[in-house]
Amino acid sequence: MGVDRALLLLRPVHGWFFFWERVIPSLYRVVAVAVAAAISAFALVLAGLPWWVAVPIGAALWVGLAVVQEHDERVPRPVDEVFVRAVRERVEPVLVAAGFTFNSASGGQRARRDTTDVVLYEAEPGRHPSLGEGDSPCLDLWIRRDVRSGTMEVSVGWHDLEALVEEDPELAARVMRAGDATEDAAALARAVAFVFGDR
Repeated sequence: MGVDRALLLLRPVHGWFFFWERVIPSLYRVVAVAVAAAISAFALVLAGLPWWVAVPIGAALWVGLAVVQEHDERVPRPVDEVFVRAVRERVEPVLVAAGFTFNSASGGQRARRDTTDVVLYEAEPGRHPSLGEGDSPCLDLWIRRDVRSGTMEVSVGWHDLEALVEEDPELAARVMRAGDATEDAAALARAVAFVFGDR
């Protein structure tokens, strides 16, 4: 509950920084702090404070908010445990047989309202040279699933999973849709079995 309340209070601050990120991506944090500090200092001068007091207060306020905002931007949302468990139960046995190992599972970025769950598996590129990434030391299999938008994106090296299973158009379309966690994992299990030979 406290985390949600903190996020609600920070939403306007995130909005301010994300606005400047769109305007000037390279220096957005500096510009956002400078502009906001100048506006705050001007407001404090209008309220009766001398400028030599108002300027440091405005600067300190927005430097502090920038630190808090940057910290909050790094806070991930909790991952969808039902989906991750379903992937590990249904998809992982096929991937392990193909030489992949589980690396990580993470939720999206809380501050950006990112609801994407990401699951990563890795294998030695020599196990599947046709899917490799050139000189990369490992072959990554990424599962990105966003229930809010109803989409899944799965890639193996530089290849999209739907392209690897295009011989089965229904399956290719299914692995791009997110819905029920268990059904999504079952579709992924069928697709990776198709790709790695257990058809």
